[in-house]
Amino acid sequence: MVGVVLAWGMGPPISKLITAPALITASSRLWLSVPLLLTWMYATGHRLSWRLLRLTAPAGVVFGLNMCLVFSAFHHASIATLSVMSALQPGVVLVVAGPLLGERATWWHRSWTAVGVGGAVLVILGAGSAMRTSTVGIALSVGAMLSFTGYFLLTRVARAKATEPIDALSWMAGVTIFSAVTVTPLLLLTEPLAGFGKLGGRDWLWLAWAIIVTGIVGHVLMAWVLRHIDASKASLYLLSMNVVAVMAAWPIHHEPLTVVQMLGGLVVLGAVAAVISRPAAKVGAATAATAVAGSPAEDPGGDVDATPAPVVQARQ
Repeated sequence: MVGVVLAWGMGPPISKLITAPALITASSRLWLSVPLLLTWMYATGHRLSWRLLRLTAPAGVVFGLNMCLVFSAFHHASIATLSVMSALQPGVVLVVAGPLLGERATWWHRSWTAVGVGGAVLVILGAGSAMRTSTVGIALSVGAMLSFTGYFLLTRVARAKATEPIDALSWMAGVTIFSAVTVTPLLLLTEPLAGFGKLGGRDWLWLAWAIIVTGIVGHVLMAWVLRHIDASKASLYLLSMNVVAVMAAWPIHHEPLTVVQMLGGLVVLGAVAAVISRPAAKVGAATAATAVAGSPAEDPGGDVDATPAPVVQARQ
């Protein structure tokens, strides 16, 4: 989880350095990731299957839309604005995690989640004038947060539904394929192909970072982590990446780091420590199985298991 926080926290400040149009950047990032992931997957003895593609399709489509929104937001909003919106994600996850995933957040987790969100807001708003942004930037940032929350929850649900374990690398390979396919028609409708010529020399360096560190390493780790940590708890840990992003934006984009921001960062880390100290309450096995898997008749192909075993395995 620490690896995910560092990889994703450095993602926005580095990716914002790319000067090419948003959809050009998103398309390049995804399509260049596909052969790298497939090569790594086949080299480690894993293979694509129709079962894997069916399970990864919904999350892949949503992740593709998220990439478009994120790279578009970089052109209209500051790192601070993006971070403040992403700090709202734990609240959204808490609202839907119970009925969707069979996870019940206690008053302790809800209270410390609110404290953590407040700390993240302090980190970001403490920058003062650096918070300036446009209405379009705010809208794109909200869309990026909601689409990533959708991807986050779809990943958790799909991996819990699987009757057989799916390794994180194969999961991300399938997701990235569908993400690239989703972005392509949007690119063709809105950007001339000549736009790829706008990827300059340094753009390729920052794009390589976004592909390898933020994309492949960060997302493969996150897909693996979600088999071992409750979604509501994991989303709170991710608040820490806002601290990393704001601290990195100081030297890279000359966004200030104030005393208020540093205090907010301590609040975030303290809230994360408080949540870790107590396990989440568990919903009954039958309820959890129903919430995650639904009826056995939902998937005649056998990808849905009505027994609670996959749910338990996903939380261990």
